[in-house]
Amino acid sequence: MVKKRKIIEFGELEEDRRSTGDSPNSASLKVIPDPEVSTKKRRRQFTKEYKLAILKEIDSSIKRGATGAILRREGLYYSNIVKWREQLELGKLRKTLSTKDQKKIIELSKQNRKLQREINRSRLIIEAQKKILEILEMEELL
Repeated sequence: MVKKRKIIEFGELEEDRRSTGDSPNSASLKVIPDPEVSTKKRRRQFTKEYKLAILKEIDSSIKRGATGAILRREGLYYSNIVKWREQLELGKLRKTLSTKDQKKIIELSKQNRKLQREINRSRLIIEAQKKILEILEMEELL
């Protein structure tokens, strides 16, 4: 008489189980690791106001070790501060302007260019007048 083998989960045959309970079905004895790959943690993004506030606080601190205390409290690295200072110098941490203010700046810059051109013309005219005067003075001496 041939026994019929019964197939259970994970491709295991019923009679092939160990008596120790060390089979894939015995989850109570063995912790199966989670096969899911954990997602990468998102990078922190800091607002301009936060960066300016931290830079101001660090610059105003006078006690020895105050900068390190601020960095530890906020969970920051000194390299963050270095980058933020560079951004501040390059003008990237300035507040964004409203469209009204941007239009005003464009208008004023056009007016500035126009006045610069007029000044350059006036300088050329003055230079030409000086040369003409020099030529006339030289003719009088002859």
